[in-house]
Amino acid sequence: MNGEGGPDLSWVTLIISVGSGLTFITLCIVFGGFFAERRLRDRLEDIETRARTGSRSLQMATLRRVEKQSRLPTLDKLLWRWFPNAATIRQRLLAAGMNITLGDYAFVSIAIAMAVAFLLYLVLDLAPGVALAGSLMVGVGLPNAWVGWRAKRRGQKFNLLFPEAVDLIVRALRAGLPVQEAIGTVARDIKEPVGGIFKRVQQEVQLGTPIETALWRVAKTVQTEEFNFLIVAMSIQRDTGGNLAETLGNLSALLRARPQLRLKIRAFTSEARTTMLIMAGLPFLVGGGLFVVSPDYIGTLFTTETGQIVAACAGASMSFGIWVMNRIATIKV
Repeated sequence: MNGEGGPDLSWVTLIISVGSGLTFITLCIVFGGFFAERRLRDRLEDIETRARTGSRSLQMATLRRVEKQSRLPTLDKLLWRWFPNAATIRQRLLAAGMNITLGDYAFVSIAIAMAVAFLLYLVLDLAPGVALAGSLMVGVGLPNAWVGWRAKRRGQKFNLLFPEAVDLIVRALRAGLPVQEAIGTVARDIKEPVGGIFKRVQQEVQLGTPIETALWRVAKTVQTEEFNFLIVAMSIQRDTGGNLAETLGNLSALLRARPQLRLKIRAFTSEARTTMLIMAGLPFLVGGGLFVVSPDYIGTLFTTETGQIVAACAGASMSFGIWVMNRIATIKV
């Protein structure tokens, strides 16, 4: 504290600097660790493409370079060069339908961490350690949660429209069109995000990429099991032969039955989810009641440094418990 009783500006500078650095380090740890070599993975991808197509696709390399461009070219170039598993983060952003690059994402994360550190230390006058830990958690967790939520919402919308796309492919095949033309029909007639996904497949096929390779590459930006079912079905049909239209017709019936099964499972697990919500909300209800009845008693939890540390540990413990209960109550189909 300074002489006027306010926060020491040296502590502010230290918290913001350390928080920004720790945010960047935590982003590295969360998205793959320091020991992943992105250049090695890119090299392996080039070798795989060369083995399947016979030559490296210069057009695909050009498309990858275009995707890496950003409004912050210096920061984006630095991240692509030194950030581990940069391609993984880019795929998560594409799966969320967010047309931003690594530089934009890192800039937003660091800006949020700095703003939270400023708010916790200067406005709420929390302890420096608590302010630093809070800014680190929010700076990394909030953008990650937002991207995950967007990806989940986009995946649900994709799965809702995907059976119609498969049915359209089946009708095109039965009409005598080749698979490439059927994919182009889906790209033109089905709304986003399904139409955009198949349009990207069509563009890569036009550049000379085999259709299965293009589908698997685009599948990394969709991250839904339903789309993988389509690729596996087409791969099996190519190796074993048979009627592709009939195979995809059965796949369409399976895709339409999966949401119904999910609803049944959701009804069966409603009791467990209700218990989770009650147990998660009970501490807040009890804390709010104590704050109304005896504010001086509960106020020490927020006005003293020891109380703030206890509150932070309790919040972390509750978050872990809620995550565990949510995992128990969630059954994947």
